[in-house]
Amino acid sequence: MKSELRALNAAQREAAEYAAGCEEPKPLLVIAGAGSGKTSTLAHRVAHLVATGADPQRLLLLTFSRRAALELERRAGRVLGAMLTGGAAQRAPTLPWAGTFHSIGARLLREYAERVGLARNFTIHDRGDSEDLMGLVRNAQHPGVEATERRFPAAATCIAIYSRAVNSEAALADVLRDDYPWCAHCEGALGSLFKAYVEAKQAQQILDFEDMLIYWAAMMEESALSS
Repeated sequence: MKSELRALNAAQREAAEYAAGCEEPKPLLVIAGAGSGKTSTLAHRVAHLVATGADPQRLLLLTFSRRAALELERRAGRVLGAMLTGGAAQRAPTLPWAGTFHSIGARLLREYAERVGLARNFTIHDRGDSEDLMGLVRNAQHPGVEATERRFPAAATCIAIYSRAVNSEAALADVLRDDYPWCAHCEGALGSLFKAYVEAKQAQQILDFEDMLIYWAAMMEESALSS
């Protein structure tokens, strides 16, 4: 097992073996730049945990993109196979909870939908779908806005502002001031628009990318669901 970690440098190996055998390890934050071997380190970390007794069914492995998730799972499986068998020929245990933040969030919400007030057949909107819905709500609230002297932001910009406010948990006024100053004159109208957008989503049982993370975070605060 140790021999498989020799491909790592000292810092990478320290991260891969962190808190080995500790029942309640403290969180570990690793800050690393591009090309520093992050994926390899995480793959070895996962493999090391499984090889030393961790249940692969209980490992949560999250990335921001599907491509990164697939690559990380593939590398972890290859390293784990080598650790357990002395070679990569034997198939390593699968990691069922490896994926992107949004894919895992969607999976959990499908499973617990009815317990958090959602229909099991709720619809997930990607960014394009969200822009379309925002556009419909926007046009219903502000018909003919294109002709005004101070143009109302387009649907794509509205979604970007909404997303920034939700993800940063910042006040709309602060987001407009810091990131979209050219839209500051629309603060009141944007606040009303976002409220109508949320109401439209709820009425149609729609979740956007922000909702999947928000609902997941709320679920984790409920002991009956997170235990």
